[in-house]
Amino acid sequence: MTDPKDTDKRSDPATLSFEQATDELEAIIARIESGEIGLEESLGEWRRGGTLLKRCREVLEKAEKELAAADLGEDTSSAD
Repeated sequence: MTDPKDTDKRSDPATLSFEQATDELEAIIARIESGEIGLEESLGEWRRGGTLLKRCREVLEKAEKELAAADLGEDTSSAD
């Protein structure tokens, strides 16, 4: 079983790549579905999962905007 104190040591979701966030999200789902963790820890993991999901959506939205801009021939670089 995962020690609840270990959850404090995990990376801030805002700093994770899309792949890192989805990997962690999949691991959380597997632990909750397996019944490997108790109710209180499941709730904490569920909250963490919501934050990870938000991060994944942000990354996808940014990628979609960049692709849409590229399709329109716009320069998406921030360098002058």
